[in-house]
Amino acid sequence: MVREFKKTGVAAALTGALLATASMSSQATVQLSAPGDVVLVPYVVCDTTKSVNTMVGLITFYKERLGLAAGTAAAPVYWPAPLGLASGNSLVSSASLPSVTRGTTTRVLHWYFYNSRSEHLLDGIIPVTDNDFVRFDWCSTLRSLNKLTDYGQGKTPGYMIFTDNVVDRAPAGAFVIPSFALYGHSYQIAGNWATQAFIPVIANPSHTYVGPATPTYDSANFISNVTKRNGYPAFRRLVAGTDYTDIVSTAGSTGLRQRDVYMRYYLDPTLARSNSMVFWFNANDDARKSVAGETYDSEQNYLASFSYPLPDELNVVTSTPTAPAFPGMIHTEKETYGDKFDVVNTGIVRFGVPEFKSSVSFSSSGVSFNMLGLAPAGTDSVQIQTEMATEGQDYFLF
Repeated sequence: MVREFKKTGVAAALTGALLATASMSSQATVQLSAPGDVVLVPYVVCDTTKSVNTMVGLITFYKERLGLAAGTAAAPVYWPAPLGLASGNSLVSSASLPSVTRGTTTRVLHWYFYNSRSEHLLDGIIPVTDNDFVRFDWCSTLRSLNKLTDYGQGKTPGYMIFTDNVVDRAPAGAFVIPSFALYGHSYQIAGNWATQAFIPVIANPSHTYVGPATPTYDSANFISNVTKRNGYPAFRRLVAGTDYTDIVSTAGSTGLRQRDVYMRYYLDPTLARSNSMVFWFNANDDARKSVAGETYDSEQNYLASFSYPLPDELNVVTSTPTAPAFPGMIHTEKETYGDKFDVVNTGIVRFGVPEFKSSVSFSSSGVSFNMLGLAPAGTDSVQIQTEMATEGQDYFLF
């Protein structure tokens, strides 16, 4: 289905190297700024043949310090974080500053690595204290586990989950909220620190509070955002991400809704080496085996329509100036203002992601971003820049 770009309610202007978007129907819903119970690093890769690595840095926040602990020292109870995404209620106790010396109480951070099809491959534990900074080097971790040959030559891109070890120890279906939250950043490193590309780290609450306005700690007042899948943690709802859920009543609904996701492409061979568009969803879904898309130039002119499969939990779509992933990417047009210079292989791709019907929001959810590899022609020092995708409003396709 071809739709003129300007009719979608999103006005976009693209120059040779920058994208600005403004829209009445776009929402910046992906949350990056608060510590949370369960942390997602949506794209992790180690490729020693190309000197590519993923680094993660995390800071721990004990719930007692965040004002999210209640009960007694002998029998504490913890509220989910980020609190704003979990309930919006006020704190249940007073927050406090971190200690200026290393804490004496040690808790356990558990990490998990999954491939693009959500299959668990590796995991491990790290002892932590409050206000601890955890450095996690993916290639070094694989080397220490003698798994560099298996997963460290670019053959197994995947994603990682970090959380309190109590989530791992609890049986499936048990009501468990982590005793500490995590906040952090991740970067894809290439060469001898020649470039470091930002990878969004998404902090999600383990549960969402749906009880009375006055906080009442009862398992019946929470719905779980994290579940066990084949014995390992998985996101039932990524409420810190983009919602791809068509909310339906018990009577059901007809028609198909989808949500548009917009990403810039820049494949001018004088500077661009590659574009890697990353789509992470909270589940594999065959409904995404044929995602509708459209390509536009930098003047918002429609160029081509296509369908592309994004069925996996992690999907990475790479284009180069000589091998574009989508039709219409290779073109030249004149800029309509200023010096009216040539704009080469630059524009926007729109993806119409089908929504999953459910009575629970964020049942289908995710995060998407674009990694632009840039280097002047004739040089090898590629710089990678990361741009978050722009989310549009959902609508009925038919």
